[in-house]
Amino acid sequence: MADTKGYGQYCPIFLAAEVLAERWTPLVLRGMFCGARRFNEIQASVPRMSPALLSRRLKDLEAANVIAKTAVPVGRGFEYNLTEAGEELFPTLDAMGTWAQKWLRREIVADKNLDPDVFFWELRQFTKPYADGLSSRLVLEFSLDGVAVDQESYWLVLEPGEVDVCRKDPGYEVNLWIAASLKTLIEMWLGHRKLKTALADGLLFLDGNRADVDAFKDWFPRSHFAGVGELPPAN
Repeated sequence: MADTKGYGQYCPIFLAAEVLAERWTPLVLRGMFCGARRFNEIQASVPRMSPALLSRRLKDLEAANVIAKTAVPVGRGFEYNLTEAGEELFPTLDAMGTWAQKWLRREIVADKNLDPDVFFWELRQFTKPYADGLSSRLVLEFSLDGVAVDQESYWLVLEPGEVDVCRKDPGYEVNLWIAASLKTLIEMWLGHRKLKTALADGLLFLDGNRADVDAFKDWFPRSHFAGVGELPPAN
């Protein structure tokens, strides 16, 4: 029986597309390049993807030798790690993101593409290095404009060496309050808008003691593509 899934062509681009051009696959790999290893961690990086489809995509990537599934060293469960072949895909995804920052700047921050769960997942991943240097808990409460009512509040809880995102009040004393539209925060994350400019324009509000406010201005992380985002977009 003929293989109806593949393109049936010898061209290397066709073969690569059979692995990479499946819906959600590049985003699964993006999550893994950002540090996700366990199934739940990868699922959190693609919140709109069903667990069943994610399981299928992981099996496909494993069959293609892009990832390897291994038992966790302690406890139960498995983790997924990029193989050498998988690691070599980073320049491909990097080029895709760079191209979008240059040519699809407006579409990136269109309202339909602004997902707070994805933003706070990325913020959590890239805040971990800062948390490693903390000596005590730091709690940030975000109040968002331009989102559904049940997505207006998020809490970022930084412990020494650990970061959690909460959709419900974790019950800790808040050190810093941040108020902004989701679009403003994502524009800052992508390099489209500077944090200082957002403050000066009244698009971002910070409330807390001076030390925490000043520290936030310094450590607020930015996307891997923020450098490109600072450049003028292509016409």
